[in-house]
Amino acid sequence: MRDVLSLTSAPALPEHEIEIEIAAIDIVDRLRLVDRDKVEMIAASVSESYLHQPIAVAAIAGSNRVELVDGEHRLEAFKLLGRQTISARIRDLTETERRKHEIHANLIRNELNALDRIRFVGELAEIFAVENADVRNGGDRKSKKWREKNQFANLANWSSFSKEAARRTKLSTRTIDRTRELFGKLSPEAVDLIRGTKIAGNQAQLQALAEMDAEQQKTIAGLIAAKAANNIDKARIVAGFVPEGGAVRQQDQDLAGLDARIRRMSLEQAQAVLAMAQARIAALTPPAKSARAKRGGAE
Repeated sequence: MRDVLSLTSAPALPEHEIEIEIAAIDIVDRLRLVDRDKVEMIAASVSESYLHQPIAVAAIAGSNRVELVDGEHRLEAFKLLGRQTISARIRDLTETERRKHEIHANLIRNELNALDRIRFVGELAEIFAVENADVRNGGDRKSKKWREKNQFANLANWSSFSKEAARRTKLSTRTIDRTRELFGKLSPEAVDLIRGTKIAGNQAQLQALAEMDAEQQKTIAGLIAAKAANNIDKARIVAGFVPEGGAVRQQDQDLAGLDARIRRMSLEQAQAVLAMAQARIAALTPPAKSARAKRGGAE
C-alpha cells in the first residue's frame, strides 16, 4: 500500500536553502485563505528581527520559476514589507507531492479552523483513494459513481490511513474518520462560499449544513456568504425552507436541541439513543386490553 502521508519525494533533490526573488514564486490553488491579521503580525516580527523559518517551494520543470508549497503567510508578510527576496528551501516535487506537503505542513500546526481541517483531511483521503485504488477498476476517478464504488473498497487500507493520519496530526482516529465522512457530505460549491465566514470555524454548523442536499447547501451557503443570515437556522428561514420562527413549536424546543445533538453522534451512539427511546415508549404505552375484557365490558 502506498503511504499517502509520506513526505519523501522520489526522485528528489537534496533540500537546500537560498534567497529567491519573490516575483519568481507562483501561488497556485491554495487550500487555505490568507489571514491578513496573521500576515501583519509576521511582518511586524520580521521587521524587528528576521525570518525564523524559510518558506518551501517546488521547482517548476523547464522554467526558472518555482511554486509555493508552504509559507504563504510568510511570503505575504515579505510583500507587505516591500521585500524583493525571501529565504526558501527548494525541492523537486510532483504536483501530488506538493499537495501532500501543503496539507501536512498545515495539519501538524494544529491552527486550522473546522472547515480547513475538514478540507485538508478530505483532500488527503482523496489522494489516498486514488493512489491505492485497483487500477483494473478503470473509469473516471472524479465521477460520483467511481467514488461511491471505491470509497470503502478496502476497509483495512482506510483503517491504516486513519491511524497514520492520527499519528502525524495528533488527532484521534475517530476524529479523522468523522472529518473524512463530513468532507464527503459537504458540497464543494458550498465549501467555497463559506470559506472565511463565521460558520467555517463551527463544527456543529458545518455538520448541520452537511445534512442537507447539495442544492440546499449551496443556497444556504450563498445566503451566509452574502451576510443575509449568520447561521444555518436563520439561513433556512430566509431561504424559505422552514417557516418564520422555525418549524419547531414552542413546546418542542427540547426536541430541536436533541436533534442537533443526534446529528453529531456516531452510528453506535445513535443506535444507543434509539434503544433508550424505544424502552421509554414501551414504559409509557398503556397495556392493551384483552379481547375477553372487552367482551365483558360490552355485557
